Amino acid sequence: MIVENQKKITEEDLEFANSIWKFLYIQENIQKSDLIFVLCSHDLRVAQYAIDLYKKGFANYILFSGGLNFFTKHIFPKSEAESFAELALSQNIPQEKIIIENESSNTGENIQFTKQLLNSLNLKFNKIIAIQKPSMTLRIKLALDKQWNEGFFYISSPSYSISDAPHSHINLFMIINEIVGDLQRIIEYPKFGFQSETIIPDYITKAYNSLIEKGYNLHLFQ
Repeated sequence: MIVENQKKITEEDLEFANSIWKFLYIQENIQKSDLIFVLCSHDLRVAQYAIDLYKKGFANYILFSGGLNFFTKHIFPKSEAESFAELALSQNIPQEKIIIENESSNTGENIQFTKQLLNSLNLKFNKIIAIQKPSMTLRIKLALDKQWNEGFFYISSPSYSISDAPHSHINLFMIINEIVGDLQRIIEYPKFGFQSETIIPDYITKAYNSLIEKGYNLHLFQ
C-alpha cells in the first residue's frame, strides 16, 4: 500500500520539517544491556536495526511491541510485533530469544503492556535499549521517563534523515504529517500524565505552527 495523499512540498516546508525532525531525534551511546525493546511501527528498518544490535551482542533478548493501528493494518497481515519478529526469525534469531507483545496501539500501551507482559513472565531487565524510528526517539524517552522510571534505558534508532524516511508504504508528505503530530503529542501529553515535559525552542514552535497552517494536520489529535 502506498499512501496516495500528497501535496507539493516546498523547500520551506522541508526546511521546517527538517528542523522538527532533528529536534525529535535522540541517539544515545548504547551499552551492552539485558533487553532490546522495540516499539514497532510501519518501518521495518527499525526491526533490522534491532536484529543487527542483537547479532553484535548488545543484548540477549529482543522484545517487539505493537499491535495494529489505523495505518499499519493496511501494511502488515499480522501485528506489527509479529511482522517484525518474522524478519528476526528469518535472520536466524532464536525464537526463544524473542518476546512478542502484540496488543498495543500507541506508545503508552507499548510501555504499559510490555511491563505487564514481563511481569507475567516473571522477567526483570534492568538495562534496556529502547528503539524506534528516529523521529520518535524523544517521545519515547519522555514517555519512559514518566511511565517506566524503574529501569535504565538507552534510546536509539537506525540513523537516517527525513529525506530518507519514506519507504514503499509512506511518502514524504505523510512523514511530515506524522512528525507534526508527534511534536503535538510532546507538547500536549504531559498535561495528561503520559510523558515528562520538555522545553520546545521558539524556532521549533514556529516551524510547527507554519506546517499546520500549510495543511500538514493529518496526524493531529483533537
